Amino acid sequence: MEEWMEKMRRWCSQQERCTHGVRGKLQRASVDDETATAVVQALLDEGFLSDDRFLESYVRTHMEYKRWGPRKILQGLREIGFSAAEVERALNHADEHRFQEILTELVERRKPELAEKRERVIRYLLGRGFLVNEVLRAIEEAEGR
Repeated sequence: MEEWMEKMRRWCSQQERCTHGVRGKLQRASVDDETATAVVQALLDEGFLSDDRFLESYVRTHMEYKRWGPRKILQGLREIGFSAAEVERALNHADEHRFQEILTELVERRKPELAEKRERVIRYLLGRGFLVNEVLRAIEEAEGR
């Protein structure tokens, strides 16, 4: 177990990790469930692992660097294995105004395409995780300027 503890400490110190990720890595390495549970608990106790920190980091980086909207972030976190309540709590801590700014920036970047490829731009923005009403409102504002 000590060998796995050291490996997981190093892995968790490189970037924020979640309990789901650590458990998955241990399972792929054929570590038995009892040892995996003990390793995860020890990492939590030592502060190497925190789902709350992971959620905050995930939301912030995917919003700022990947320019994802709230729905795509929610979907990504659900795929990792977080519950809807945990994801909603993490998204509630995110700045809603920043999501609107990102949407406006994306619309402005694609504004030259709006006249000829409006549906394509809308699909792009929906794929980024923004709601239809928000997308249409942002496009109307961009066209009205």
